[in-house]
Amino acid sequence: MTLAPMPGLRAVHRLEAPDRRADGHRRVVLVDRDSVAIARSIAGVFMHIALSPSAYLGILLRLANLDEVGFRYEIHLAHQDPDLGVLLAQSDDEAEVQGAWRRWSRFFRLPLLVERLEGTWEPARSMFGSSVANRPDGGRRRRGPHSGRPRFLTRRKVGRPELCVPVATQRELFADLRPE
Repeated sequence: MTLAPMPGLRAVHRLEAPDRRADGHRRVVLVDRDSVAIARSIAGVFMHIALSPSAYLGILLRLANLDEVGFRYEIHLAHQDPDLGVLLAQSDDEAEVQGAWRRWSRFFRLPLLVERLEGTWEPARSMFGSSVANRPDGGRRRRGPHSGRPRFLTRRKVGRPELCVPVATQRELFADLRPE
């Protein structure tokens, strides 16, 4: 199994990945929570590309191949441009690769993606019977900028000071109850 080191709080991970166009067919990727830097040399020209993780679409889980031993899974940092995609991990163990897939997603704060047909990605969903379990989107409960307030509070108007009645202090209210 070849999994990249698991993301820590502020760790920088150095990954070496195959790159068919680069000199030596290798490139170096530095991965941090806030940036992804790809360094490679093509025809003797050194290139360094730094991207924000928000430029990526998500963390992709794909089935790389099937052989006599079993399945081979890969975890990718998916980008629209295939040259900017990053192979984060690969494994034969499904349970282990799913755990790593979720940890990378939390590390980058990116959505989970699945490749069901080659070249097409879709968001990962949990299936329970015939229904699909997703995070609730709020639907009809969303009430705009006051979404955290009860409905009756969203209709209230701000009071006017001239209509306010002065209230007695606690000392004045309970003065007659005090023993003298």
